[in-house]
Amino acid sequence: MMRYMKTKSGKTLFPIGIGTWNIGGTFTADPGAKYKGAEPNYDNEAAETEAIRYSISKGQNHIDCAELYGAFHTDEVVGQAIAGLKREDLYIADKLWKTSVGDGLVRATVEQMLKKLGTDYLDMLYIHAPWDEVNWQEAIPQIDELIDEGIVRDFGVSNFTVADMEQTRKIAKHPIVANQMNYNVLYKDEVNQEFWDYCRENNIHIVAYQPVKRQEVLDSEVIQDIAKAHNATAAQVALAWLLTQGTLPIPKAINKQHIDENIAATAIELSAQDLELLADV
Repeated sequence: MMRYMKTKSGKTLFPIGIGTWNIGGTFTADPGAKYKGAEPNYDNEAAETEAIRYSISKGQNHIDCAELYGAFHTDEVVGQAIAGLKREDLYIADKLWKTSVGDGLVRATVEQMLKKLGTDYLDMLYIHAPWDEVNWQEAIPQIDELIDEGIVRDFGVSNFTVADMEQTRKIAKHPIVANQMNYNVLYKDEVNQEFWDYCRENNIHIVAYQPVKRQEVLDSEVIQDIAKAHNATAAQVALAWLLTQGTLPIPKAINKQHIDENIAATAIELSAQDLELLADV
């Protein structure tokens, strides 16, 4: 059974989004790099572009990007993939890195995002994390202005605790629409009951990144047994579990087999007994 999500701005999202971390980029250990942890990589650009287009052709319409990813090159790959497609059918999210949240920096960064993506608006703009070393709060009124102007449609946060969200809501003119969290069937610590209650009370969607830990779920006998019972893969069970929780997972997939596998996970109906077992893995 499909579980489509309706956004505040009125778009209907496919239950599983398109994650892009490590598309158009690789890890870097350069301590002096602006985007520590990422650098552009052009080796697989054609295949990555085709993978995103294939995902969209199968109905996926939520694409998650970030300034950090590929040191901004991932946005260019996504821009190539969506060129010529109907923009109104897509939901494109992007995330501000710590170097772009200061006073007067957000607009120029968003303009760069739009240029690389080849679009004139973002459906969602996230603050990537509540860093201790920068005043991320300065980004909030700047995002409000962009929403007022229609350049950004929805406001999101990522890796924010309940306290962080509460602080944000006191500053922001526009509501937090989503919080993107590291959340999966094997890692539930950050998204606990208090977190869930707060998000539900304030209509904040949870977007799950790193939703499938392929090797880890393969190592779980419980997940493997449930997968066999549903004639599915362990990765599909992991995605199906996130869907039962009411989240929107955003796995990365760069080959057609994994894309088809991810989409087919929307048809899996986990039983109450399955869910009880998965609660303890």
